[in-house]
This record gives sequence, structure tokens and C-alpha cells, in this order.
Amino acid sequence: MHVYQEFNPVTPPEAIWINSENLQEKIEQELEQAGSALRSEGFKAEGFSVTGAIQDRISAVIRENRIDLLVMGTHGRRGWERFLFGSDAESALRKVQCPVMVIGPKVRPVSGPVWHPNSVVCATTLDPDSAWIAAYAYRIAEEHHARFTLFNVEEVAGDEADKEWGFFEDAFKKDLPAGMEFNGSLRRLVTDSKPGEEIVDYARENSADLIVMGARSAADIATHLVRGTAARVLAEAPCPVLTLRQH
Repeated sequence: MHVYQEFNPVTPPEAIWINSENLQEKIEQELEQAGSALRSEGFKAEGFSVTGAIQDRISAVIRENRIDLLVMGTHGRRGWERFLFGSDAESALRKVQCPVMVIGPKVRPVSGPVWHPNSVVCATTLDPDSAWIAAYAYRIAEEHHARFTLFNVEEVAGDEADKEWGFFEDAFKKDLPAGMEFNGSLRRLVTDSKPGEEIVDYARENSADLIVMGARSAADIATHLVRGTAARVLAEAPCPVLTLRQH
């Protein structure tokens, strides 16, 4: 799917001479060629070329076609570039209803014909209302017989943190399918560093193949401001990041 945006507040001079109709036609041809190549390999593939605001058009296509998973790339912009252009991937994952898998600029290429995660890391807070995200991630790990780690970054340790984990663990187990037991591990790191950096470092040091985390709704302007935890993980992660929208 390609979304063509008619209006860009920062238009480079050379873009003035681009014929938008010719460009759209070229994009549609490329989408059809890509779809044809995939269909020849046995996939059911269809291309979409639409015009409008990225998050709005993507949301519409997902809703109308009952899409289960959105896969996007991200540039991992920062500084003035992020302020001017924002992040399309971050904007989409905070808007759409289905899970979003983001492939960042530092993701390792897939070595074989099939992507098969051997290690899944779920970065979580200890909010019981987010336990369903951890349960979702654990089901993915179980399906692929992958190693599973719940990773929680804390600023303080002690009895209060232990109590929070107890409440979270109870909620997590309730969200698992009947008969499924938790056989993974929990890594709790007490640090004064930024959570996003710790998540990325852990994923890199432990050769994670997938990071799963929640993403909250936010105003569009948030994708133009200083990067938060989710944005930092998307930009720096060595593996794909699957985000699930928290309401």
C-alpha cells in the first residue's frame, strides 16, 4: 500500500516540476508488479494506492479490508528532521486498531525465506490493564516455540515494586488462554537511564527477534516532539517491533 500526500508544508524546489498524475501512475504500476510477483510465488497479494493523510487513509483501508496486521518501515528521525516531518509510523501505530509491526533502520535482514522468531521480548509496565499485551506476546512466542522474556524497567525497587508485579502477574495469567501456563522469564532492571535505551540494549545483547510493547493514543503533534520510549525503541531496535494500541 502506498499513500500519496498531496500537500507537504516543506516542499523541496525540485518537487515543483514533478507531475503528480504521472507519479501516481508509476506508483500504481510498481504496486501491481510487486503484487504480481508475490502472486506468482503463491501469495494472495493486492496493491492499494490512495491519496490523503497517511493515518486516515491507512485506518480506512484496514477497516474496509479487515486487515489483521500493518507492517511499516520508519526512518527513526530525530532533532529538527523529526520536528519538521514527524513520524508516519508512530502516527499510524497510535491511531489504527490492528497490531502494527515496525521495521526500523537498524533491523537485521532476514537470513532465510521465512522469518521465524526464536526470542521474543515483551517490554511492559506493571499496569494490570496492560497485562493483555504481555499475554498476546506470550502466545506469539508459544506458537513459534520461542524463548519469551517479560522485560520491565523500573526507577525504584523494593516491596512496592514486588506488590505491583504480583498484581500484574495475576492479570497476565487471567489473560492467557485456558490451559496455557507461563514458562517464560521476567527481567526487572532498576535504572535511572531512559527506558527506551534499556529495552534496546537488552534486545541487542540477548539477540531478540521481536520486541512487543504497547502504544498509547496521542495527538499528531506528539510525533514531532522529542522522542518518547516507543519512538526511541522503533528507531534503535535491532529487530522488528510489534506495537499494540492501548486505549
